[in-house]
Amino acid sequence: MASAPVTAGKCTYCTNPSKYTCPRCNTLYCSSSCYRNPNHVQCSENFYRDQVEEEMHGCTVSEESRRKMMEILQRVKSGESVMEAEDGPLDSDDDENEEDLSVRMAGIDLNDSEAVWRNMTEEERQDFQKLVKKGNFEELIPAWSAWWDQEVQLVQEITSGSPTSPSYTVNCPDIVEVPPLSELTKVTPSPCLPYNILNVLAAYVWTVRLFNGDHQDSSQDATEAILTLSSVLASGASYEEAALAVESPKMEAQNHLWLQESEEFANTVRRDVWKILQGPTSSNKTYYIRAALSEIHVLLNTCKTALAKKKRSSGPRKGMFTSTFPEENTQVELKITTLPMVKAVIKKVEFLLSYALEYSELLAAMSPP
Repeated sequence: MASAPVTAGKCTYCTNPSKYTCPRCNTLYCSSSCYRNPNHVQCSENFYRDQVEEEMHGCTVSEESRRKMMEILQRVKSGESVMEAEDGPLDSDDDENEEDLSVRMAGIDLNDSEAVWRNMTEEERQDFQKLVKKGNFEELIPAWSAWWDQEVQLVQEITSGSPTSPSYTVNCPDIVEVPPLSELTKVTPSPCLPYNILNVLAAYVWTVRLFNGDHQDSSQDATEAILTLSSVLASGASYEEAALAVESPKMEAQNHLWLQESEEFANTVRRDVWKILQGPTSSNKTYYIRAALSEIHVLLNTCKTALAKKKRSSGPRKGMFTSTFPEENTQVELKITTLPMVKAVIKKVEFLLSYALEYSELLAAMSPP
């Protein structure tokens, strides 16, 4: 439990007005430095110890997601907006405010909007609401850099004891190891498979761009998106043309309000598919294809685990944040993401990975869609 903002009283450890109450002993304090006062060490040390133990036992929010959310909240706290950016270093009061925010949000599940809202001050809530009303909120979200956009060094220095893998592999999803297709079946693969892979890649790119790179932290919603966008994965469709295979997710998105995006977004997806198809180097053109399919495989398995444990709240939640932003509190309805469906799609992705491993030359020879 984090410290809650208060509105009256004087700090126990200095002469400033108090802003917060310790959740353990109800002591009033004004800042993180007073919270860590030697006379309050019993509570503060136990508090931080508990947070470490909680993280060690497995937190549902990744460190990257926590960093992004804290960055957003810090921007809201400082009153920063894209329309009215202020240059220059923060003053000491701003530094103190940022520390206070970090203390208040320590141990909070940042996926829990109600908990975050409860631990924001009234001023922070008002700033947040102003940004949402102005339509600037999305501009506060740190931009996500796609791993396939990395700059690849054509010449890599090899030193004694250095890893033999190319440097670009560090920024890519780990490759899922699968056997070659010929070990799974003796049937000649369909000539549609390269185009089917393009359809899956387009659905994948649309999804990860839509989620701004946080798709793995929202595995069920992201899986619903990919399955909705890719008819290859959802219904076993096949394509005979590259352009139609890549364009299909855009057409599917038009039927679902939460997936719809601009033409500029669609153009970015087309460009991304082509970059993935090109690969990092001419000698390893299919590496990005296999990396993308591998990340889909990981996403599906994460979703499968969550579905098996039924880790999804049922019905609308009620609370302070829900009441303030009722239109923003709708969950994605899982229409096709069921446990049997996800298990079947995992097998499809493994089949495509085996094909990409053995028929890399066919995939490498494909022209841009």
